[in-house]
Amino acid sequence: MDLFTLTRGRNIRVGLKAPRKEEAIELLLDCLLEEGAVPATSRELLLDAIMRRERRLSTGLERGIAIPHGTTELVDVEVAALGVFPDGVPFDAVDEHETRIVILLVTPACNRHKHVGNLAKIAAQLLRAEVRGALLSATSRAEALAAIRGSA
Repeated sequence: MDLFTLTRGRNIRVGLKAPRKEEAIELLLDCLLEEGAVPATSRELLLDAIMRRERRLSTGLERGIAIPHGTTELVDVEVAALGVFPDGVPFDAVDEHETRIVILLVTPACNRHKHVGNLAKIAAQLLRAEVRGALLSATSRAEALAAIRGSA
């Protein structure tokens, strides 16, 4: 699945700030909650699943991208939130640079096998310089949406 589909075209936030990756993840989880993309009562359980995965190995990739993720029985369909952090977030990335684009991916446990393919597709979209550049210069959800809409 591509970012447009995973974010449902609305689980997108730009101009975010977070001093640590944990806060960045929480901001994006709250986005999913606000948009009704995950059950309202699931915040702590989802956060625990995502952070448990993050503690095993950082999901900070390279070129300012991170894709924290978790699997859970609490959702029926895979969903993502996209956040743009212009000032960067320390994310323990493999290239040791700060992360500026974070995609939070939540996958149903029964579809655990699908999330690896979706992680690869998201990474491929975001490794395109023009997509990253458009996201980083976005000042609204509409601009960020335009950046990912044509990148699938």
